[in-house]
This record gives sequence, C-alpha cells and structure tokens, in this order.
Amino acid sequence: MPQFETAFYGAQIFWLLISFGFLYLMMSQLICPMIEEVIKERDKKIQTLLNTAEELNAEAADFHQRYQTYLMDAEREKMEKIQKAYQSIHKKTVAAENKNEAKLRQKIRRAEEKINRTTETLEQEADQVSCELATYLAKHLNGEGKNDLL
Repeated sequence: MPQFETAFYGAQIFWLLISFGFLYLMMSQLICPMIEEVIKERDKKIQTLLNTAEELNAEAADFHQRYQTYLMDAEREKMEKIQKAYQSIHKKTVAAENKNEAKLRQKIRRAEEKINRTTETLEQEADQVSCELATYLAKHLNGEGKNDLL
C-alpha cells in the first residue's frame, strides 16, 4: 500500500497542506463571508419582525384598553337608559293609577248616590205601599171595603 510507504510521506504531507490551505482560503474568503452575510440578514429580518411584533402588541394592548373602555361606557349608558325608562314607566304607571283611582272614586260616588236615591225611592214606595196596605186592612177589618180592590 503506497500510502503507508515512508518515501511518499513528503508528497502526501505537501498535498495535504496544499489541499487544506486551499480549502481554508475558500472557506475563509468565500463560504464564511456568504454564511455571515446570510446570518446578518436573518438577524436583521428577525429584529425587524420582533420590532413589528412589539409595535403590533402595543397597538393590540391599546386597542384592548379602548375596547374595554368602550364596553364600560356602553354598559354605563345602557344602565342609564334602563334607569330612565324605568323612571318614565314608573311615572306613567303612577299617573295612570291616579287617573284610574280618580275615575273609580267618581264611579263609586255615583254608584253610592244612585244606591242612596234608589234606597230613598224604595223606602218611600214601601211607606206608600204599607200605608195603602194598612188602609186596605183597616177597611176590611171594619167591614167597609169588602169588594174594594187595590
């Protein structure tokens, strides 16, 4: 095997140094700068994306805060409208109750007056009928009006 013969060691070491030297120069002058450039571009892109993400996060937080404020304002406004509607309905209900109560009192007063008039009329008629009946009975008991009918 020629690689193990000592006579070829010098040539092998020479070409080893030439090959590694060439590969080192290629790597250091061409490949590594290209890789370094790609890494720098990636770092810039990542940093740009991180900055954009931070800005968007700040905007989202601001939007969330404004949204929460809007919701609280809307809830407060809703409660105020409900309260106003309740007060308005309550006022209308009280007014309607008072109006109906006044009407009912007036109807009750009229009904009581009618009952009183009817009672007086019935009492007068009862007095008249009782007088006629007493007269009729008195005549019949005395024997004066046997054929007399009412």
